[in-house]
Amino acid sequence: MTLAEDVHEAFAGVMRAHGFGMVSRLVFVVELVEDSGELGLLRGSCPGDMPVWSELGLHRYAVADIEALVTASRVAGSEEDE
Repeated sequence: MTLAEDVHEAFAGVMRAHGFGMVSRLVFVVELVEDSGELGLLRGSCPGDMPVWSELGLHRYAVADIEALVTASRVAGSEEDE
């Protein structure tokens, strides 16, 4: 199994445990802190043969969703930064 498949399996199990639906595709970005203190990003997708454009589309969809939440909170007058 690859790292992406392990992450997919673990995430799907957590989603099932909380009553969410089946995870068909997964993209992830993880911030890593190296032993030296350097920051880095780990990016992956499952299935492993997902075209890069599909992966990019899922990331853009997630960013649009986050931007919508930020906009809604600002329109509602909330000053909270999330």
